[in-house]
Amino acid sequence: MSAGGCSSSITVGGEGSAATATGGQPQRVPFSYEVFPARSSAAALALGHTVQHLAASGPEFISVTYGANGSSRDASLDLLKYIKQHTEARPLAHLTSIGSSKAEIEQLVADFWQAGVYDFLALRGDPPRGVSEADVELGEVPNTVEFVDLIQSILKRQSGATGRVCIAAFPNKHPRSETINDDINVLLAKQDAGAAFAITQLFFHADDYLRFVDAASRAGVRIPILPGLMPVSTSAQLLKVAELAGEQAPDDLLARLEAAGGYGPECGVEHTVGLASRLVSEGAPGIHLYTFNRHQSVLAVLRELGLLTNHPFEKELA
Repeated sequence: MSAGGCSSSITVGGEGSAATATGGQPQRVPFSYEVFPARSSAAALALGHTVQHLAASGPEFISVTYGANGSSRDASLDLLKYIKQHTEARPLAHLTSIGSSKAEIEQLVADFWQAGVYDFLALRGDPPRGVSEADVELGEVPNTVEFVDLIQSILKRQSGATGRVCIAAFPNKHPRSETINDDINVLLAKQDAGAAFAITQLFFHADDYLRFVDAASRAGVRIPILPGLMPVSTSAQLLKVAELAGEQAPDDLLARLEAAGGYGPECGVEHTVGLASRLVSEGAPGIHLYTFNRHQSVLAVLRELGLLTNHPFEKELA
């Protein structure tokens, strides 16, 4: 045990144990990752190393974020090209519609398609820095339902591959929604517009996801909803990401991180393993891991879940 009370070695079960979601034969649990463009040349080198490790684990896809109002367009496209050209992983591009014309979006999707990127996460996006929600210019595509519909219409005109559009979901309510039911109605509309699956905003409590998915299912949502999880490493990081997600940081995890002096990656891994284990056992269709551009903790989560086998860099990860 560490000074903070977190296990440095977590036993969840044998190989494939977490894949037994319904008590039947073990099956592979799909997993995926999110990364963001590096902000310096040194960070870019480290990110390339991380992407190689992530890709070697066999994810369903690796998604790349997109800055507010397209501020990281070129950097995002470069990273997506790197994933496509230097790994076997399937790249998925985040796209935002805020402040954009339909012509600009069509050109952007076409550019990504030409680079071999066929999957997209459709987001409205946040206002540019310094611009309030009241003053934001939404552009010609004012909401994500129309955005999904637009991307789908663009993809149907492409040839040579099949593209997918996915969307975001919010287990604890979108900050601009009044009720969870409002969010579910929007989710239904996005599904009708052609969304293939959804990825949730970061959350820390299994019941939040399970309640949301149950309510969505009863309302008619049929697309898979992937839970978005992040193994935090420090108490400061936990507080920051919880604030950004509009979530309450778990008291027990925060206490263990602080007892470990504020730094305890094993605490974040242990919490995420427990969370993922329960979600998968209760029917989650996979797990999506927010990496914060680091591979060690997310791969440790997969290893403890019995999902990381025959990784070519296993000795380096041990």
